[in-house]
This record gives sequence, structure tokens and C-alpha cells, in this order.
Amino acid sequence: MNAEKLSPLGEEESLFSNPEALDTDFIPPLMPFRESEIKEIAASISQLLEGKSGRNLLITGKTGIGKTHAVKKVLSDFSEESNAFVFYVNCWTHPTGREVFEEICSQLKIQKPADASDSVLLGKIIERTGSTSVAVCFDEIDRAKEQGFLYSALEEFKVKSIMLISNRGGFLATLDERIKSRLLAKEIAFRQYSRDEMDGIVRERRKYAFYEDAWEKKALDLVAEKAFEKGDVRFAVQLLKLAGLKAEEDASRIVKAEHVEKALEEVAL
Repeated sequence: MNAEKLSPLGEEESLFSNPEALDTDFIPPLMPFRESEIKEIAASISQLLEGKSGRNLLITGKTGIGKTHAVKKVLSDFSEESNAFVFYVNCWTHPTGREVFEEICSQLKIQKPADASDSVLLGKIIERTGSTSVAVCFDEIDRAKEQGFLYSALEEFKVKSIMLISNRGGFLATLDERIKSRLLAKEIAFRQYSRDEMDGIVRERRKYAFYEDAWEKKALDLVAEKAFEKGDVRFAVQLLKLAGLKAEEDASRIVKAEHVEKALEEVAL
């Protein structure tokens, strides 16, 4: 397609077919090149369907390579086919045991008295979950300021699978021995994406978010190249979004390499 012969983009028109596909919490229907990790995570919690505890997991790898999205996808699919309770808690935003228990109470829609102690909150959670299977993910676990809630989860949830996500491969060594002996976590290490894989991911996400033929190949290649250098899919998604907005500002019907270059000036390298 010859972009130079196209009429300018109208004020009511957009290059984005589904801008939500570029949100940070968007879980794509397919996660190319993470099929084996997703299968392994799903297998680890599959016994919960039979009322038996599954494997506990420590999922490691650098930022922006699909750890959180893979776990959330597995948990979402699992919740649709089971009656188990499924919880996801980010320990960066909920770093203390009290905040962890309050977040789980919120997900269970349990009223939380302002002066309730940690033990009271935990008691309300256990009262609600009872003997039902529980799958819980503690993301950014290395950002937690204390470890007591892990001990409580391991002790109080009777039929469970606990998943920890960390950027640090040596995180288990920092745990109290009493927690480690109960956790007995299997580690799943997420590797970095290759250059070709990053290229495929960028093109796949473009399909979800933009109309067909909205990007020139050179521009997509540049996004993939910069994202591979960064080693971060979130960076790629941010760059796709900003470059698309730059193209719309220019009333261009195609996102070009020059729009990616402009976007790069605004994102943190």
C-alpha cells in the first residue's frame, strides 16, 4: 500500500480497532512461545479439580517476559472449569500480611472491620473457603515486607496450590526454613524471548489492537527491535500504543517508522 496516496485520517476515525488490547492488564487469547510454560503451570494445579492439593510453584524470570500474564491466563481458564477459589495478589501493592488478607477478603467480598487483626481477617477467609480447593498467586513476592502470610496460607488452606512470582531466581533461599519445608516449590524459569519471537509477539498484538494494514512493516520491525533490546514485552506494547497515537496526531492512515521514532523519545529506555 502506498501511504503517500491515502487521504488524511478523519477526526472521527481511528487506527485502533481495539485499544484495550494495549492495556497493561489485557490478557491475549494466545500467548505465543509460552505454550510449554502455560501447560506446566496448568498441570501443577490440575489436581485441585479432584479435591487434592496441587504443586506449589516459584515462577522466575526478568520483567516483561510473560510470567504474570501466563499465570493469570491459567487461573482464568481454571476458574471457568472448577468451583475452586482463585486469588491473585500483587505483593508490590500489598506488601504486608494484613494488606494481603484484606485484598483476599475484597476478592471474596467479605466485609472487613477497620480494626480487625490479621488473625481475624484470615479466619474470615478460611471460614468462607472451607475445604474447597484454593489456587492463589502471590506476584512480586520478593517485594513482600514479611513472610508470615505465606506460612499462614500454607497451614490454613487445606487443599491448595500456591504460586509465587519473582524476578529473582534465588528467592527461595531468602525464605524461612519453616516456610520452605512446607512450600516445597517447583521452579519454572521463564527464558528471554528471542529476536524472532519478539517479532512474532509484536505482530500478534498489533492484530488485536489495530485495523489491518494500519502499520508499515518497517515500523513494526523497529518496535520489535527496540523491544528485543529492552527484553520487555510491556515496552513493546507501550511503543505500539504511543506510535499509533503519534500517527493519529499526524492524521496518517499508516503508522510509520517515523512515528515509532517519535514515540521512542517519550518512553523510558
